[in-house]
Amino acid sequence: MQFQVGESVSLLHEVGSYTIVSIDGHKTTILDQDGFSYQVATKDLIKRTPMDGPILEKEADKSKNRGVHLQKSKIPTLDLHAISLGIDHLQPNQILEQQLAYCRTFLNQCIDKHHSKAIIIHGIGEGVLKNAVRQLLSQKTGIVFHDGNYSFRGVGSTLIEIRHNQVSKF
Repeated sequence: MQFQVGESVSLLHEVGSYTIVSIDGHKTTILDQDGFSYQVATKDLIKRTPMDGPILEKEADKSKNRGVHLQKSKIPTLDLHAISLGIDHLQPNQILEQQLAYCRTFLNQCIDKHHSKAIIIHGIGEGVLKNAVRQLLSQKTGIVFHDGNYSFRGVGSTLIEIRHNQVSKF
């Protein structure tokens, strides 16, 4: 698929709209709506096409377990994207605090239910959320984590293994 500088695109497994700034082989530099630039693999870009007609707003899910999904593999999954959790209206530092709170609650539920694996989706972005999640995980005995890049979730996730004979709650 051919892309052009100035074209509006989206990223696989990410929320938002980006504009192409430059293309260099298999790498493309994009700019987000806030003016931050990222270098991403060109294969992860999707062309955006304008839609005709009115846009209907979907009402936010008010359920207690926002962002928690059970995938086909039956591995419990938590999507930490702010929009998935319904916290995208908060300030960035508050969003990170809430994301980590959801993460702790989710992991405690996984421990209580004796799940041996879990997936946390943090996205690819600049790595702030990924690093914060991995810092949290690294402080616990009985938790082993890996890049989830080769799982069915694709890029931007962490696969967690829970060793119940060693782990304590968060």
